[in-house]
Amino acid sequence: MPVKVKKVAGYQVSTPGGVKAKHTTYQKAKSQEALLNAVEHGWKPTGKKKARRYSKIKKAMKEA
Repeated sequence: MPVKVKKVAGYQVSTPGGVKAKHTTYQKAKSQEALLNAVEHGWKPTGKKKARRYSKIKKAMKEA
């Protein structure tokens, strides 16, 4: 699904399925474009942050 960002009285984000945002800023439009592309390619929003690598080891080293 190609996502298009157009400049019309602000910015508009659209897909073949319809317009997703109107009168938004360029940064917000680019963020939404990235989000829609990620969802299209299999990303599933869980609402959780990605776990940091070695977090248990760092925590253990702080306590010691």
